[in-house]
Amino acid sequence: MSLHLSLFKFTQHSCAYSDKDLSVGRRWHQYRWQDLNHRFVLEPAPDPSLYYMTTQKSGVAPGDYIEISGFGNSTHYQIVQLEHYCDPPDMWMATLQKITQTLSYGQPRIAK
Repeated sequence: MSLHLSLFKFTQHSCAYSDKDLSVGRRWHQYRWQDLNHRFVLEPAPDPSLYYMTTQKSGVAPGDYIEISGFGNSTHYQIVQLEHYCDPPDMWMATLQKITQTLSYGQPRIAK
């Protein structure tokens, strides 16, 4: 059994996620490349497989996935480490690891 999620209205993007992806309690958080430096900041880390993301959104946890879509493509990341700011409490900075595999085939592979 799998869930097919279609987001054509907003992102013109469609993905199929297996039960294995959904059952572990990880959430998907979506952003648009057009909002870079307005709603979120994404910077490369010294390690070329990692990125730093800063934004304001509640309900985010380590292990969750980030999808940034727009301009005809989507890029997926997994949150490796998460630090919340004190004020506002829903603002955070995360260390992300880029995912290199299409997510419709089970657990994604992390970029190395």
